[in-house]
Amino acid sequence: MTYSYYPGCSLHSSAKEFDISTRVVMQELGIELEELEDWSCCGGSIAAGVSHEVGMALAARNVVLAQQKNRDLLASCSGCYNKSAKAAKALENETERNKITPILSQMGMSVSDSNIKVRNVVDVLVNDVDISSRIKKPLRGLKVACYYGCLLTRPQELTGWDSPVFPMSMDKLSQICGAEVVDFRSKTKCCGGPILVPQEKVAFELTKRLLDEAKSLGADCMVLACPLCANNLELRQPDIEKAYNVSYKLPILYITEIIGLALGIKPGKLGINKHVVSPKPVLAKLGF
Repeated sequence: MTYSYYPGCSLHSSAKEFDISTRVVMQELGIELEELEDWSCCGGSIAAGVSHEVGMALAARNVVLAQQKNRDLLASCSGCYNKSAKAAKALENETERNKITPILSQMGMSVSDSNIKVRNVVDVLVNDVDISSRIKKPLRGLKVACYYGCLLTRPQELTGWDSPVFPMSMDKLSQICGAEVVDFRSKTKCCGGPILVPQEKVAFELTKRLLDEAKSLGADCMVLACPLCANNLELRQPDIEKAYNVSYKLPILYITEIIGLALGIKPGKLGINKHVVSPKPVLAKLGF
C-alpha cells in the first residue's frame, strides 16, 4: 500500500515529531509513503482570507501532484488534510474547478481525470490497518485524553469516516494500544489556535479549559493529530500556566507517537525527545 505523502509546513518545522513518528509507524505497518515532490503550502486558513480561489488553488496544487502519480494523498496534519480534501472536492465540481484551473495553469499545471482520495493518517490507521496483532508493548496504566479539535472530522460530508460531533477513532486506536481512555467531553471544542495572534487572551482561555478538563480526569497526556492544536496546548502551555498561576506539565503527544510506543519502537526513533513539555513521566510510567 503506497500513498503520496503530504507533510505540510508544520511537520517540517514545529511538529517534526509528528512527521518522524508518522513515517516510522507507517513503515513498521508496511505502508509506504512517497513524499510529494515539490509540494507547497496548502494556504491554511490565511490564504482563503485573501482570496478563496487562490487559497483553494494552493491546496489543489498538491492534489494535482498526487493525481499525476495516481495515488491517494495522505496528510497527517488536520489542517492540511481538511484543506486538501476541500480542494479535491472542488476539483470534482465544474463551477469550482473552472475558478481554480486558470490559477493552476499559471503554475504550469493541469487537472488530471484521476479522482484520487485525500486521506488523514488517523483515518488510515483506524480503518485500513490491523494494529492489534502488532502490539508488542501495551500501554497499560496510561490514561489518555483524545483531542480531535475542529478540523479532523468536520464537516461530515467532507470527511465521513468518523462522527463530527463525538468522534472515537483516536479513542479506539489508543485502546487497541492498551491505554485507558478518559471520557473527555471537550474533544471537539476549539483550542483557539486560529485566533491566538489577534485574540491571545481568548485563545488562552479556550486552551485552559481543555487542559483543565484533561487534568481533572487524571489524564497522563493528551493525544491529538493537529500541529496547530499542539501549538496552543503544548508550546503555549507554560505561558498559560504563568498567566493563570496554574501548573499542568501535561504532555501533549501525537497519536502516531503512542502507537509507535505500543509497537515497541524506541521513543528516540519516534522523535518524542523533541517535545517542549517533557514526556518523561509518560515514558517512565510505560517503562521506557
